[in-house]
Amino acid sequence: MLNPSARLVGDGVENPANAEALAEAARMFAVPCSFRDSRGLAGHLPELSTVDTAALLGGPGPLIAVDNAPGAESVYRAGPLRTAASIVVGNERRGIRPDVLRAAAKTVQIPMPGRGVNTLNVATAAAVALYYLLDAHGRRNARAPRPESHRPALLLAAPRDHVEAGSSLRSAAAFGWQSVAVDDREKVWFGTPRPVRTEARAAARSHRNPLRVVPAGDAWSPPPGGRVVVCGPDVDGPPLHRAELTGPNTVLVIPDGDGWEPGPGTGFARVALPGVAGRYRLLTGIVLAEAARQLGIRTAAVPRPPRRGLSYGSGLDLTVPPDADLVEPWELTRY
Repeated sequence: MLNPSARLVGDGVENPANAEALAEAARMFAVPCSFRDSRGLAGHLPELSTVDTAALLGGPGPLIAVDNAPGAESVYRAGPLRTAASIVVGNERRGIRPDVLRAAAKTVQIPMPGRGVNTLNVATAAAVALYYLLDAHGRRNARAPRPESHRPALLLAAPRDHVEAGSSLRSAAAFGWQSVAVDDREKVWFGTPRPVRTEARAAARSHRNPLRVVPAGDAWSPPPGGRVVVCGPDVDGPPLHRAELTGPNTVLVIPDGDGWEPGPGTGFARVALPGVAGRYRLLTGIVLAEAARQLGIRTAAVPRPPRRGLSYGSGLDLTVPPDADLVEPWELTRY
């Protein structure tokens, strides 16, 4: 049964695979999903549910825009919805169109502490927003102001699809992880054929992703004295947002399905979903968002006083001839 309290709307989404993943995110939370189709999605997905501009801007209920627009509120502070609303996510590159941002009753963003990748896949962002806007009552307090001393290690356990694994690694980098272990028993990341590897690295945004990915090995075991928390929709444990996910010597394990066997003494945190379990990237995004929320936002550094004495500036400007092409460094590495 669908939840009448919300609907998910994709505004100008252009990738059919992302549209299908958005529909799966909606099914996870038992809400309907529609698209304002300005990019020809219906030509690729005949069963696509669409909404025109008048119906989108005219209700029912307020519009909640998920976008990192100036002045957007953290989704962690937004609180659950009290009335029926349309939760809108935007185009993969351009975001939500200005008419929706102007009409939105509230704009929320997902804080991204990552140093390289600072955005999520659009479907992952939708799943995270739905998790916090529709539920997640009774959350644990954040650990700020020193979050990095409590950041847990992360193990992606037996991902079964290379694109899902790559998108999950993108999320890990965006939420501030610098290293992730992968139990790659399904051979989706290490030693894969070149076309598979290219797709996986593209999903991970490897050209600007500083994340270090290490193989966990078949005989992976937690560090001595370590605490392991397995997170998933089908485990027997407290709700994710009420479980302790951080702390020194803590390892978060996110298995893809039920093929990964935890060891003795393992703790569990349940991703409570009113609908069906969705793609691996959606699950990992929710878990990593909650762990990042519990860590808290790093306190801004106190600005240093200006140095005395001489200061130097550059008087050089970059001049590009009219017939020249600018090339990013990551493009050169492909040749």
